[in-house]
Amino acid sequence: MDKIEICEKIKKTIRRLVLFDGDKIVGAGTGVVIKDTGELLTANHVIRRYPTLSDPKISAYGMGDIPKTGYKPLLMNIALNINISEYAKPLVIDLAVLGPTEKQSNLPFMELDDNNAVEGEEVIMAGFPDEIKPPLNFNKMLNFNNPELEKQRDQIENFFKYLMQLVMMKSGMIGSTQGVKLNSNKVNIPGFPGKTIDVEGAVYWIDNASTHGASGGPVVNSFGKLIGIVCEKGTTEDPNFDVEIPSGSTMALSHRLVTWFLE
Repeated sequence: MDKIEICEKIKKTIRRLVLFDGDKIVGAGTGVVIKDTGELLTANHVIRRYPTLSDPKISAYGMGDIPKTGYKPLLMNIALNINISEYAKPLVIDLAVLGPTEKQSNLPFMELDDNNAVEGEEVIMAGFPDEIKPPLNFNKMLNFNNPELEKQRDQIENFFKYLMQLVMMKSGMIGSTQGVKLNSNKVNIPGFPGKTIDVEGAVYWIDNASTHGASGGPVVNSFGKLIGIVCEKGTTEDPNFDVEIPSGSTMALSHRLVTWFLE
């Protein structure tokens, strides 16, 4: 599958996720539909605050004429014991599964690759960027001191907000993989007492930086199948100032670490 076809597929299956507490926005990120009934994957930290909110709601926005859909967590805050004696603490997996609040069917979805990817594979990752400025500085051309324009300020700002619902797709190469084998009967997930897990996944490092807002976005291989989910930008330490700075890479987690839940 060529890159144009992959990007078209991503645009049909990617979602902008917004976490609300009542009417207040408290978080945002990206997700990808993985079943025709609407279930999607995202990074756990995108919705991490959901259980602590007084009136939590998750809305998913697609591109074009895809309608807004309400979602709820099906699997989140996953912590597993792993079969390494030196690893005393549970492994927290930054992945979550969401389900639509109303029945969905026949949706375009991203197929899952059954195999872990290897170093050297070309991938495309995608997400909704938060840090891109409005094009051509339109926002700076408007004079809100004009009383008539001030009356329309909310409408204009909503227009710019809509304008910025752009999907950023980046190509990259898997520069490093770290295998993760989960074999545990101690799954720290509400509602899953005594659950046994036996699955092999991976941590991927991609040689391109993701954008803010892309957390939870898909990582797709050259066959047009999902291999993982964007979780965080890679960082390195500046020894002169003792601060972390972007390293130009992205860490993604294999979907296989959570998609056992849907089997």
